Amino acid sequence: MEGAFIISSSQSISRKAFVGQMGLLLCACLAGCTPAKILFKAYPERFKENPALVDAYLRAFVATVIPGARIDDPNLVRIYTDGYYPFHEHCRFFVSDLAQRCADLFGDERFHLLGAAQRTRVIQDGLGADAIVSRLYQGAVFMAQVSFFGGIYDDARGCALIDYPGTEAYHSPGEMYYPDASRFLACETTSDGNYA
Repeated sequence: MEGAFIISSSQSISRKAFVGQMGLLLCACLAGCTPAKILFKAYPERFKENPALVDAYLRAFVATVIPGARIDDPNLVRIYTDGYYPFHEHCRFFVSDLAQRCADLFGDERFHLLGAAQRTRVIQDGLGADAIVSRLYQGAVFMAQVSFFGGIYDDARGCALIDYPGTEAYHSPGEMYYPDASRFLACETTSDGNYA
C-alpha cells in the first residue's frame, strides 16, 4: 500500500491522516505551553479587538497593586501600551491571562468587576504561576509602580501618595533655605593660608 503506514496487521493509516493527527497533537501541546501562546498570540479575539476592555482590566490591575491610585487617571496604564517598553507586545496576553485566572478561581472572567480582595487573589495566583507568567506579572507590577510613583508621564504633577508635590510646586524661602546658611560654611582662608 503506497502512501500508508502500517499500524498493525489489520489496520493502516494514510500519510495524510497521520500528518493531520500529528498536527492536532502538536496544536494540543502548544496550546498548553505559555511561550507558544505568547508567540502565536493564542488568546481570545475579544482582547485583540476591544481596547476598552483591555484598558478596563489594566486599570483594575493597577488600582489593585497601588491602593489609592485614581482609576480615572489618564496616565494610569499608559506604560503598558507604550511602544518604548517591550511589555506592549505582551499586554493583551497578560490581560487574557488575568481573565482566565479569574474564571478559574471565581467562575467569572470579568477581572475588572471583582472586589479588591478577589483581584488580589488573582494577581497572587499569577505571581505564583510558571516562570514565564510569573515574570510577566512581576514586570506588570513593577511597571505600575515606576509609572505611578515616578510620574514618568507627568513629572510636574507629582504623587500625593508619597507626599511629592512635583517639580512645579512652589516652596517658600523658609522651606528652600536655612535661615542662617553662612553658619554651615567653613571659615575662609586667604591665599597665604591665614584666616581672613
